[in-house]
Amino acid sequence: MTDYAQESGTGSTGPGAGTTNTVRLRPNALDPKDRQFLCSAICKCNATPSIGISGQRLKQQCVSGRLRAMDSVVDHQSPYKPEVNYDMTQDPPTPIMDSAVITKAHDWLPGWIQKYWPGGLSGYTPRVGNIRRPDVVIVNDPSLPPTQDNLKNVVELKFPPDAIDLKQQAAYEEIAGDPSKVATMGPGDCGCSDDKSQEDSETSSAPSFASQIGKLFSQGLNGYVHGTPGGMPPPPVPLPVP
Repeated sequence: MTDYAQESGTGSTGPGAGTTNTVRLRPNALDPKDRQFLCSAICKCNATPSIGISGQRLKQQCVSGRLRAMDSVVDHQSPYKPEVNYDMTQDPPTPIMDSAVITKAHDWLPGWIQKYWPGGLSGYTPRVGNIRRPDVVIVNDPSLPPTQDNLKNVVELKFPPDAIDLKQQAAYEEIAGDPSKVATMGPGDCGCSDDKSQEDSETSSAPSFASQIGKLFSQGLNGYVHGTPGGMPPPPVPLPVP
């Protein structure tokens, strides 16, 4: 597959036992409510990740899918935006958004490249950093697109044994406009457990999804724990753009 989005980490591990070392890019710079919210998704997906066709445990894609589903439920007004592509040839880097919904990430990057990139797909050189896709960006105003002046944080998710990519880190600092706005998160930052019984306990005690969404903004998303409409699992997580 051609990796148009330039992302090297997948958050996946093989079906066998993996390492449990903590991976950290920099000290966690998130405020407590954002940290609590993202940790709920990280721990859920660390315990029960999406499973790839070859048995991969797709933890990072699981988090992205849950955040994307939540954003859709609130009409793309969530402050937590997963996998927004940024055009790094612009100064500052520009988010690639849906032309009809300014707060929704563009669904099909090759289509955007074909339409807007000089020379279309044939003029685009992949794997050189022209486009970057942070795992999560947090915005100050959810009614506006995730441009640099509206970014609260740029967050990289690292599930062991994912490796640190210094070029990626530098690109995220460029997107954020301030290195202090870039943070990393993983299970080691959240006190997650792989214990299935603990996961079942957390899920059974969670409030209904409707209640969670009702509290979304009035309580700074602290009411949102795990879940999707009707208690069903999240929709299938799309794989990286071919």
